[in-house]
Amino acid sequence: MMTDMPPKKESKNIDAAKGFAELESIATWFEEGNIDLDQGLQKFERAMTIADALKKRLALAENKVKEIKKKYSGD
Repeated sequence: MMTDMPPKKESKNIDAAKGFAELESIATWFEEGNIDLDQGLQKFERAMTIADALKKRLALAENKVKEIKKKYSGD
């Protein structure tokens, strides 16, 4: 059963470990050679949604690291 697409603000709230685990699960499904086209398209779209949310989450974390470094660098 597919879950609904995450809301746009999920990038801040997404659990990285769960997101990567779901992506791994989807990749395994494809590697098993399943040929259900409709289900494959749904899984592909879900994977792209998760990947996008994780990418945004990573960008937020990188910005936070930069802010912390700047705060403590004395500049």
